[in-house]
Amino acid sequence: MKKKPFGEWAPLTRGPFGYSIARSIAQHELFGEILALCEKARIPLSGLHFETGPGVVEASLRHCDALEAADRATIFKSMIKAWAQTRGMMATFMAKVSEKWPGQSGHIHISMSSDSQNAFYDGDAFGNVSDLMRQFIAGQLEYMNEFCVLAAPNFNSYKRLVPGSWAPICPSWGVDNRSCAVRAIPGEPSAHRLEYRLPGADANPYLALACAIGSGILGVETGPALPASIVGDASVEMCRPSARLPQSLSEATSRFAESAAASDVFGERFVGAFSCSRHWEWQAVQHRVTDFERRRYFEII
Repeated sequence: MKKKPFGEWAPLTRGPFGYSIARSIAQHELFGEILALCEKARIPLSGLHFETGPGVVEASLRHCDALEAADRATIFKSMIKAWAQTRGMMATFMAKVSEKWPGQSGHIHISMSSDSQNAFYDGDAFGNVSDLMRQFIAGQLEYMNEFCVLAAPNFNSYKRLVPGSWAPICPSWGVDNRSCAVRAIPGEPSAHRLEYRLPGADANPYLALACAIGSGILGVETGPALPASIVGDASVEMCRPSARLPQSLSEATSRFAESAAASDVFGERFVGAFSCSRHWEWQAVQHRVTDFERRRYFEII
């Protein structure tokens, strides 16, 4: 397997077939092993199924406190990669593996409790979204461009954040709208929550959670205005260039490094060190000449 070029690796399944029962049954032995591993590692799953794209599997980790959630996600990624190699396979958590398909996400579901009650829930409000939840979402949107690199930390991350890929291209929110960066999921108090859709599968779980929660708490503290919710396709409704998320790792890193809010929330030392590492990552890619460039330019230019 390792001797083959990446382009010759065969995916576990072909075609989209998201939520396919037939595909899941056909791979029941593999799924059984994954479930057994997660049980032994005390990482309970709420769901395990195929998603859009060849070989794409979505695992939904059961909710818990934020720090434990980051621990579980980090262990899960390392465990699955090691397990796959024992089966002669390779598991990847890249944000975008192929330009032919949408990318791989790392969505985060968040709720907040107060006195054992869901503080995000208001049964009399639009979408059951409480005032506190509105302030939290407003903060996530207000600082999304500045904190973006925490949730999209790699050069490849920005190949996923493009129109038509079920990934956000701008700070936006909507009720049960998967085209938005933040999706409010209305339900009973026990299930009402938001989904932070910015991170890809490649994100560091600790930093992605820090991004999602830190910006939300900042919104509660500073009270920025919450934009109108998006009903249609957010990539169309919010297509203004000025509204776009950073288009590259370089742009996102510069915004983070220059952000006073980032320094206040995460500390100047961390902002400086992390920005330096992301600038280095960007530079490491810039001098690489890809096969795509050779195919496109070698003869014609």
